[in-house]
Amino acid sequence: MTMRCETRLDPLRGGTELYFAFYRDGRTVRGYNVSDTYRVRSSQLEDSGKYTCEVRTASETVKKMSDGFHNWMYDYTVQNIIRLVISGFVLAATLCFIYFHNKW
Repeated sequence: MTMRCETRLDPLRGGTELYFAFYRDGRTVRGYNVSDTYRVRSSQLEDSGKYTCEVRTASETVKKMSDGFHNWMYDYTVQNIIRLVISGFVLAATLCFIYFHNKW
């Protein structure tokens, strides 16, 4: 998962160096850095939450916080186990049908 904190500078301030920080549920997930991009390498259920970014100038005279957005991760392992169990029941029912159908 990749998040990008986009901002637009006044053309007269084009040389202003900006620093970006990222938060999940109000807690820092990446401190101030010149990169406007935050990557979660392998998203897990615990990575779910409300993400925000903050941008500031090097002198900290200007700070802006983004609106938050919710990112939900799902535990697909549970879904795969359910699919496997259902597939097993379907296979067992099919085999029983074939076995008893041939008996008659």
